[in-house]
Amino acid sequence: MTMTKFDTPAYQGEKDFQNQPDKLKEQFLASWSNYVNYCTINSQMGNPWTSLYDHPRSWYYDPLVTPVIPASSNTVPIQWTAFPNRINHYFQGLFSHTFGEDATDKLHELADIGPDAFSQKYNITLDVPANPCDPNNTQTKSFGPKGPRGWQDEYCEWSVTRDKNGNITAVDFTHENPEYWFHLWRVSPDLVLSLYQEILNQPNVKLEDLYLYDANNNPVIVRETGKPAYNPINKWNSGSATTGLSGGAIHLTSPPNSLGAEIYLGAAATILRQVNGTILKDANQLICASQYGQIYRNSDPRIGQSVNLLVQDHNLLITLTNPIALYGQKPDLSMFEMPANANKTIQDCYTIVRGLESNSGKAYYPNNMILHSRFFVPEGANFTLSDIKINGVPMKWGSQIADTFQVQLAGTGIPASSTQKPEIFPPVANATVLLPNIQYVLDYDVLSASLYNKLNTLSNLTSCITQVEVGKTTDNIAILTYNATKDTQFDFGSGISTTISSYQDLGDNGQLFVVSLEVDSSASTGQKPLALYNTSGDPKYPTTGVLEVVPAGTLPSVNTKKNTSALSEAQVEHLKAIL
Repeated sequence: MTMTKFDTPAYQGEKDFQNQPDKLKEQFLASWSNYVNYCTINSQMGNPWTSLYDHPRSWYYDPLVTPVIPASSNTVPIQWTAFPNRINHYFQGLFSHTFGEDATDKLHELADIGPDAFSQKYNITLDVPANPCDPNNTQTKSFGPKGPRGWQDEYCEWSVTRDKNGNITAVDFTHENPEYWFHLWRVSPDLVLSLYQEILNQPNVKLEDLYLYDANNNPVIVRETGKPAYNPINKWNSGSATTGLSGGAIHLTSPPNSLGAEIYLGAAATILRQVNGTILKDANQLICASQYGQIYRNSDPRIGQSVNLLVQDHNLLITLTNPIALYGQKPDLSMFEMPANANKTIQDCYTIVRGLESNSGKAYYPNNMILHSRFFVPEGANFTLSDIKINGVPMKWGSQIADTFQVQLAGTGIPASSTQKPEIFPPVANATVLLPNIQYVLDYDVLSASLYNKLNTLSNLTSCITQVEVGKTTDNIAILTYNATKDTQFDFGSGISTTISSYQDLGDNGQLFVVSLEVDSSASTGQKPLALYNTSGDPKYPTTGVLEVVPAGTLPSVNTKKNTSALSEAQVEHLKAIL
């Protein structure tokens, strides 16, 4: 049976909209399914624009096209430890030398407070190889990723609440992808506000706290809704410490911790890699050869290797299992030791806030489907979490808990036919002829404000599709490209013409066009893939899910001034992080 839509993570969308108008719920569920499908199609495409041997990815299938019913016989859970493994890999030796018997404690502290605060506190430099896949490259860079929780890069981020004495009273863990919340905000900012207040148990959260502000401290208005844009690293979803005034862990914020990245990695891993006649099997070698994810993480190497071995050892076509998401697993509570006089059990200290303990009653999905969990001091307890021991050590850091549980996704396989053979490519290489490709299509004001807030380096830009109306010209659409020229042509399909208002060479092969899109009155509605070409002879590889044409009168009337200014030097530097 063919799926008709992608479900929301752990079917949470149905719960979030249970007290909302049916029209809003259906709008959200449709937009979410469309988004996941766009990610799937683009991930199947790979990168034919700037790389060799990364296209096509025909062994990653789309379950909306290919019939599949997930079952225990064809679905494999892929799990990894939630603690950031790159911290252990890069700093275990250094910390043993610097801190002696306190090394493990300091590794946990780094995972909680982050490299900037840790470096400042202990006057220590935390540099790592600039290119860990090239042992001959001696250049280094600061440990990252950047962001208020950037270093928590295993699709698990957490925030710690302490009392006035510094004892831990709660730790919140989230695995929710940022894209879900961007789409939720597009449909109902008020619902997002109520969920923030509920999840954080914090009535002080105000709607304006969640807005994206520009350089003049004005809310940036989303043209498609007429309402302010969402800031994913607002003060209530920023950092790893929760207070009564700020902090919290609603959804993932680290730049690598996105759903799109997860799907892209899964598709990239279906290509077999061969070096000197040998098919690669090692997790880190596969990452370096395929250029997906980050070497030495727990997550990326584990996901990539598991998917790749399903293809090469079992001859299976693969897709990530619906509902596609990152799911926390229940912790191993046997690793916890309660105080001798505790009047509560460790089970009393743990709860699933969002998601499901099991997928009973729904389509098959293995194990837990936890989106948000919390360790906390239950009411009436005669202890704090700091009185509990983990592996014999008093709980001092939230990251100690991250050592006790796994994060999971799942893959569902289909046996290949006797005539199908998997792609076997050498490692990814730079293309000899670079083709123009698309990075983003979004309103210029949203792009500018996102750069001002450094969303592209500290978190993620909006994942919502840009919408334009039939029979209307829409100004100030920013198109961020790579390998284009000022004469590059934009092909959105029949009935859509592009007029360039401004062009800016960003350096490093990056370009920014600000255009007006004119949609003919006879144009069809729906999403419009975008293909770029510098010459008429260029092959056209479309990017899906960048533009949607909606019926006339669908969008609100928002007054905008045509943009005539170029990006500042600082904004250009931020953009280069994307390119």
